[in-house]
Amino acid sequence: MKDINTNLKKYIEKNILPCYDTFDHGHDSRHINAVIERALEFAKELNNPKINMNIVYTSAAYHDIGMIVARKGHAKHSHDYVLSDKGLKDFFNNEEITLIAEACEDHSTSTGRTPRSIYGKIVSDADKDNDMDISLMRAWNYSTHNFPNLTEEEHFNDIHKEIVKRFGEGGSVKFYLPAEKIQSFLKQMRHYAENKEDFADAMRELL
Repeated sequence: MKDINTNLKKYIEKNILPCYDTFDHGHDSRHINAVIERALEFAKELNNPKINMNIVYTSAAYHDIGMIVARKGHAKHSHDYVLSDKGLKDFFNNEEITLIAEACEDHSTSTGRTPRSIYGKIVSDADKDNDMDISLMRAWNYSTHNFPNLTEEEHFNDIHKEIVKRFGEGGSVKFYLPAEKIQSFLKQMRHYAENKEDFADAMRELL
C-alpha cells in the first residue's frame, strides 16, 4: 500500500484537525487521532491493494468535522462539509470525494444502515473504542457522573444492563471488519453480557 500523500496530510493537519480542539470530549483531538490510527491499522490489516489509504486517512480525519455545525446530525454535516471543501479537489477526483463524504455520513450507527463502501465500514469500526479497560472505565465514569447517588453494586447493574443492550444477542453495536482486535473485543464484551459476575470482577480489578 502506498504511503499517505504528504501534502494532503499537511493540508488536513493545518485546516481540519485543529477544529477538533473546539469540540466536546467525545469528539476532541484525542478522539480524532485515535480514530485515524485505528482506521489506518484496520485498512492495513485488510491487506487489499484496492484500498486507497489517502481516502481512509481523509475519511477518518473528516468524519466528525460536521460538529462545527451541530452535534445533532453531525455525520450528515460532515458529509456536506467534505463536498464543499474545495481544497480536497487538489488530491481527489469527484468520485473519490463522494466516497469520502459517504464514509463520513455512514460512520454513525444512527443511520440504521450498513455503510455503503469499505471506507465507511473502516471509519465506523474505527470510531468505536476496542480497548476493554478504556470502554469499561468510560462506562463507569458515565454512570458515576450521571447517577452519583447509586452504590457501587447499583453502578455495576446499570453498566451491565447497557452492555447487554449493546453487546448481548441482537445488540445495537455493529462492527463490520474481521480485524483481530475487533473480534477479540466483541468476544469479551459478549462474554461479559452473558456473565454478570465475570463483568463485576473485571470492574473491581479496574477500580
